Amino acid sequence: MRNAMRRSNLPVHTKLGWGLTFLTLLFSAACDSLEVEDPNAPAFDDVSIQSLVVGTEGGMRLALGVYLRVVGALGRETYYFEPADPRYTGELYTGPLDPNGFLLTNSWAARYAVIKNATTLLERSAASVELSDPQKAGVDGFARTIIAYQLLLNLNLTYDNGIKIVFNDDVNTPFVTRAEGLAEVARYLDEAAGDLGQAGGAFVFTLSPGFAGFNTPATFLQFNRALRARVALYQEDYTTVLSALDASFLDEDAGMDLGVYHAFSAATGDRTNPMFEVPTSPSVKLRAHPDVKAEAEAGDQRYATKVLDRSGEAGFNPSPSAAAGLSSALVATVAGGSSAPYPIIRNEELFLIRAEAYAEQGSLGLAEQDINRVRAAAGLDPITLSANNATDQIQHERFYSLFAEGHRWIDLRRQGRLNELPNDRATDQIFTQFPRPLDEVPQGS
Repeated sequence: MRNAMRRSNLPVHTKLGWGLTFLTLLFSAACDSLEVEDPNAPAFDDVSIQSLVVGTEGGMRLALGVYLRVVGALGRETYYFEPADPRYTGELYTGPLDPNGFLLTNSWAARYAVIKNATTLLERSAASVELSDPQKAGVDGFARTIIAYQLLLNLNLTYDNGIKIVFNDDVNTPFVTRAEGLAEVARYLDEAAGDLGQAGGAFVFTLSPGFAGFNTPATFLQFNRALRARVALYQEDYTTVLSALDASFLDEDAGMDLGVYHAFSAATGDRTNPMFEVPTSPSVKLRAHPDVKAEAEAGDQRYATKVLDRSGEAGFNPSPSAAAGLSSALVATVAGGSSAPYPIIRNEELFLIRAEAYAEQGSLGLAEQDINRVRAAAGLDPITLSANNATDQIQHERFYSLFAEGHRWIDLRRQGRLNELPNDRATDQIFTQFPRPLDEVPQGS
């Protein structure tokens, strides 16, 4: 019997309440029918399983741009020169990090809103007399996987300040530690894996094109195991890393971009990719940190395809007024268009996760093979790993392979290497984590 579901947590700062948040997620996608290719627009009739799935998946994209810009700035991957809001070039570099500011609360609230949708899916599944047991297992496996992923993103922000894993409306609900939070994420993923193993050959719902190739219980399980490998890496549990990867979609014969993505489109009621800007625009906001160019190897196609160097271009200002003393002529071009997908997890990351696990276990030859697979795909010569260079080399590859996908700050932090990041101005500092959101903490505590 599958474990009973926990109630969904309402972060208190969402003053309009869960009900309105949930309805907004669904209604924002309700302009089109489910007959379109990208099912991000459910009918709003009786909040069906399909509608809940669509709302859940659509909600995963809410505040995604804010999250990626924030962790990109904190990890000195990117700048975001937004003239309408100086916090992107002020607060994130000079502090203090605001426990009540949108740079934290937008992402935090969006992730828990998705968790509400997913737990409502679990409720609907448990109460259904129409769904078969395999169909219920498929719904539960999807929902628990998404809950785990959303919790992990919030834990990435607050780190040692923890997260809430008991889901209710009470501001006094305690935070748990980082280790406990990771354990809960792992639990959800493992329970979901058990569900998916009982879910038969097909889901009772349809997923967006971002899950193309991973839209059956068996293939979605591979996505689940890929996320489990990421979590195990954060837990320094390298045996579990390797066993999870064995059940994931890691494929030595496939391209580096095989994976699961956030889907976007310009259709009415849908959302466009928040990371895309026309790279040749004179006012493009998202720039790569100068270190991205300085540390790139000659011929690295990861750099060439993700960064447009506009140095010396007439009329292009590397330090516009919004830069507040920061400067870069390097435009980040990871998003290929307004409707381009954006990665959740890819084959390339899985190779690098496996390489790190192998290296931590002392299997440098196996780690070297995975590193050189990644380097070959980037047009680079092979390298030789040693005990002296393995950690540095793996982090170098992760920097370029996963540029602007939300990893560098997390990577250097978990390895105790944040002190290696540069401060560009005398007033700058490196931050380890966000404080707990102000409205999640009882007044006076």
